[in-house]
Amino acid sequence: MAAGVGLVATALGSGVAAAGSRRPNILLLVSEDCGAQHLGIYGGNATTPTIDALAADGVRWTNAFAAAPVCAPSRFAMITGVEPERSAPANHMRAAGSLPPELNGAGWTQYLRDAGYYCTNNAKEDYNASGLDLTRTWDESSPSAHWHNRPAGAPFYAVFNPTMTHELSMAFALPGADALPAGITTPYLRELAAAHAVAPTPILGGPTRPQDVRIPSYHPDTPTTRNDAATYLNQINQMDSELAVRLRELEEAGVADDTIVLYFSDHGGVLPRSKRFCYDSGLRIPLVARFGRNVAHHAPAARGSSVDDVVGVSVDLAPTVLSLAGLPVPRWMNGDSFVRPTRRTGLAFGMRNRMDERYDFVRTVRDERFRYIRNYMPHVPHGQHIQFMWLQAGYREWDVLREQGRLPDHQAGFWAERPAEELYDVWSDPDETTNLVDRPEYATELSRLREALDDHILAINDNGFIPEGSGAEGYLPSRSPADHPLREVMRVAALAITRDCRNLTAFLRSLDHPNPVVRFWAASGLRLLGTGSAPEAAAVDTALGREPSPHVQVVLAESLVVAVDDRAALDRLAWLLTEHPDGWVRLQSANALDRVGARALPVVDALRAASSGVGGSDAVAHTRTAAAHTVRALEGRSAGVP
Repeated sequence: MAAGVGLVATALGSGVAAAGSRRPNILLLVSEDCGAQHLGIYGGNATTPTIDALAADGVRWTNAFAAAPVCAPSRFAMITGVEPERSAPANHMRAAGSLPPELNGAGWTQYLRDAGYYCTNNAKEDYNASGLDLTRTWDESSPSAHWHNRPAGAPFYAVFNPTMTHELSMAFALPGADALPAGITTPYLRELAAAHAVAPTPILGGPTRPQDVRIPSYHPDTPTTRNDAATYLNQINQMDSELAVRLRELEEAGVADDTIVLYFSDHGGVLPRSKRFCYDSGLRIPLVARFGRNVAHHAPAARGSSVDDVVGVSVDLAPTVLSLAGLPVPRWMNGDSFVRPTRRTGLAFGMRNRMDERYDFVRTVRDERFRYIRNYMPHVPHGQHIQFMWLQAGYREWDVLREQGRLPDHQAGFWAERPAEELYDVWSDPDETTNLVDRPEYATELSRLREALDDHILAINDNGFIPEGSGAEGYLPSRSPADHPLREVMRVAALAITRDCRNLTAFLRSLDHPNPVVRFWAASGLRLLGTGSAPEAAAVDTALGREPSPHVQVVLAESLVVAVDDRAALDRLAWLLTEHPDGWVRLQSANALDRVGARALPVVDALRAASSGVGGSDAVAHTRTAAAHTVRALEGRSAGVP
């Protein structure tokens, strides 16, 4: 409490010292699920006259990125000023991460409010945070929240979140959907009303036609995918129209000259292999700022300029706004103001962990030219079935084409196991399809970005290595070296993803480590060896029998099923799925049973028992959804079904 009060007092003191100067109003326009590559100012096909004009009258950043390729973890960073993976389970899609204690239970906007700013949010929150006091975070957060309601003379910080570009709008049954190949279902929105708070309006028609769009090479180019892409780009056009309304309000109220307008998105676009994926298509976002006449001295460049600085917008937002308001930036925030002439780093980091009902673990770093990706679960394909993702017709069609064996290699790769590392030159390969990891001429770039990612993981005390539901998760608990010995965990995880059988003995030794997170990654190393761990199956079985952590039990059991088709281990997974009291352990077991494929047939009744019901974002609902898909897959009727 004392630390929080001291920081607020410092902020207030700074505000008083700056009272003689004009404090800018700040208007945030945050579109949902909107990748930079789709906008005209970045070479895309969407028609966006408002954003075009905003860039012409302001500053455009060419290398802006979200903290995560999905909304909730990214929005955690936007409201706290820290990376979601720094405070598990905020790194997972729809969870409840603990707030940094320095925030004293409220978002960083409390510092603006203490300095006299009127702060509003209209209206999406989705902050992935536990115990967040919205009454201290915002003066108002609602569909009617508006800077118009501020006290006379007060500067404002106002956020508007237009929703029409959200992924859910792609689930509407559209004209022509009845022409999809047989076996591809199209759900109705009324069935989804309880599953998500966003209810965008469907759009029919618009300036973009299916023949106008570009389909990336990694995805099938079909009438379905073109129809999806055109629909999405027309939603962006509609979003652009709403931004025009918000800008017109500034002009009509006579405050445009005193206002800094920031436009960006919470993450990348929704078309296949975009949202949820750690490529530019999922992480690169638009960032445009317009500086009113009376606050133009804050601009980092001349009107109409482009800035090539690499910006991690989600984490950099709080330091940027605080510095624009003349307030100090707390030292515990890792971000940096993106309007500063000189920034600390030329790197943007991104992450992926659980996405709804499916587990994954990806870390990535991007500089101006290269993207490096590390896959800590390389045995898991991109094409894991995620029910919400499969509401989009393009994913369902891709799934059917996979089942029919009609995909060329460069499109079938979405459904295959992944390499441990990926490196892309995005200047020459914007679709990120040519992995340069094994090219000796790129060894310097690979080494540099590997090291940068390792340094970042250590600097932020990355919680992503900790199994969800473990007591070691969280901003403060994970700082204990006894509970989260991160360097040792990273060492074992680095060995695991090499999938080298020469490490088998090392993994067995680490199964005796006193820390369960280390044992989890030793077990993961055995799982990644597949049948390569079969020679030591008896030792693994002994370790499973004495293992106290249910999270480690899941991975050890899965490794035995894969290595030697161990029926007792399969039964252990079925028991953990149906009987364990921890919902996250049940979900982890459901994922393990899905990954072992046809080997799960003997316990299909347990999967059926766990599969009743759909929808929702808690562990129970996710387990039901995951188990239901596995049952369909075992029965040969899963392709094309959400």
